[in-house]
Amino acid sequence: MKAINKWSIGVAVAGMMLSSCTKNFEDINKSPVISDNAPPELLITQAVKGIVDRDFDWFYDAYTYQMQWMQFGVASPGSSSTGLFSPTNTNDFYNAFYKNIGRNLVEIENVVAKKPAAEQGQYANVVAVAKILKAYSAWRVSDANGSIPYSEAFAARSDANYTPVYDGQEKLFGLWEAELKAAITTLQSGLSGQAALGNNDIFYTGDVSKWVKAANVLRIKLAMRQLKRAPEKATAIIKDAMAVNDGLFKNNSEEWKFLSADNSFARSNNWSMNGSPLSAGKNMVDYMYNNADPRIGIFYEKTSYTKALVDSLIKGGVFPADYQYDERRYYGLPSNPDRRSVAADSIIFKVKRYEMVFTDANGKKVVVRREVDTVSAVQRRLFDLDAENGNNNGARYTQPILSYAEQCFMLAELSVRGIISGDAATYYKNGVEASINAYDAMGREAKIQDYTPLDQATVVAYLAKPDIAFTGSTDVLLEKINIQNFLNLLKSPWEAWGAWKRSGIPKVGGILAFERMQVSGQYVAVPRRWALPQPSLANQVNWRNAIIEMGLSGEYGNEDNDFTGRVWWDKK
Repeated sequence: MKAINKWSIGVAVAGMMLSSCTKNFEDINKSPVISDNAPPELLITQAVKGIVDRDFDWFYDAYTYQMQWMQFGVASPGSSSTGLFSPTNTNDFYNAFYKNIGRNLVEIENVVAKKPAAEQGQYANVVAVAKILKAYSAWRVSDANGSIPYSEAFAARSDANYTPVYDGQEKLFGLWEAELKAAITTLQSGLSGQAALGNNDIFYTGDVSKWVKAANVLRIKLAMRQLKRAPEKATAIIKDAMAVNDGLFKNNSEEWKFLSADNSFARSNNWSMNGSPLSAGKNMVDYMYNNADPRIGIFYEKTSYTKALVDSLIKGGVFPADYQYDERRYYGLPSNPDRRSVAADSIIFKVKRYEMVFTDANGKKVVVRREVDTVSAVQRRLFDLDAENGNNNGARYTQPILSYAEQCFMLAELSVRGIISGDAATYYKNGVEASINAYDAMGREAKIQDYTPLDQATVVAYLAKPDIAFTGSTDVLLEKINIQNFLNLLKSPWEAWGAWKRSGIPKVGGILAFERMQVSGQYVAVPRRWALPQPSLANQVNWRNAIIEMGLSGEYGNEDNDFTGRVWWDKK
């Protein structure tokens, strides 16, 4: 396991936070070393830290599996794709929720409850924000695990219950909806004398109007997860959310995201792709290049084949004198692992090492050896501020949680499906523009080398491309919307994974073609969930009951480590 990167976001972190190195509920719920008089607004920092300081997840979940499953990236030439469909060292957000994130958020409620009645009211907004963060974090855990302990998970301190039940997703979605809606009601009540979160809130610095929007858009997203399983319930939630006053993001400045305060965050260690180098996926980069997608330079790096290098290779005798320079500098690798063993394709999976021979001024032969990138790498600087030789003066890291662009794509889809009113074409256009502008900002903040600032004329041209333009049958429109939503989620690959499972887009033979995966000649299914972690012996009965219950649908899989099985919302 790689070393954990140090946390630095430029905000004060309370020194009385909780910590644990066990996933057993009896240990998680031991009395924390924390003062009953600790200001609750300070306690939120450790929880939000746990949501974004996820370098372990990035290295193992994202780089090693999710980004390759979703074909954003492919194991680079010289690397191996062995084990791609047998994930290990994954799902650490599950443990983080119980060890840190969730229990710190619950502790905020406990600390407030212990204060004198006359003082408790001033923390209503703080508790409401904590509930939003808890609902989001629990949903993220459940989204790929299924049933999880929630309603009883943090009650051991009060009732010594060290064997919490596992709540099924149908129940969980109802609990989260109630909590989010209650939090919105509180935050919109205009309560006076409220404790200020300030810089302890790394997302919105305590701006309750923005938290209302984040919670309400999250309600829509969670409802869309349920459209196949509980369409009437999901539709009612969506319509209710659309009626909330000032309850939607208006632009990128209001979206839920983290922007580091300086360049000391997300540097090397597990943030780095060096241990799991990724090249561009061929279908992805071809789609973006052929449609002149303005985000391509933020998603992927150019190959090493500059005009100067090609001229040197010609002069050094590697390439023939009539070799034609290719101005295209974005190429990807096939995602199918078996393509590495196909004779016609194997050459592109090899590391290219050239030996050039020159004659110096004295007539002496000089040999120069070069290793050249013949395919584009995933843009490392977007994920690791130490990439590209660490020249990161003033660079900042961005992590979207719930974006304005994603909201627009959800509304476009809901409009096409007739669930909400509004012009689907406008929602779609706004989403594409918002995504492109958001990634442009990410690229500038990360100080990607040789980055070309966005020209808005390219956005207009992009929207007019046949594969992008909002034209076609209902099925085609839904496919185009979900392709754009999928692309927008590159920086949150766990969300792209979820979006793909929900929509089935990208798909084999689609506008953005999804490549079928083969290993040793056999087609293999892309995993759809994590294995639900096994608890301590005391709670294994509840754990096993949860697995049996999830299996009743016939889609979860017969074994708890069947990664191709489906959780409740992921209905066929």
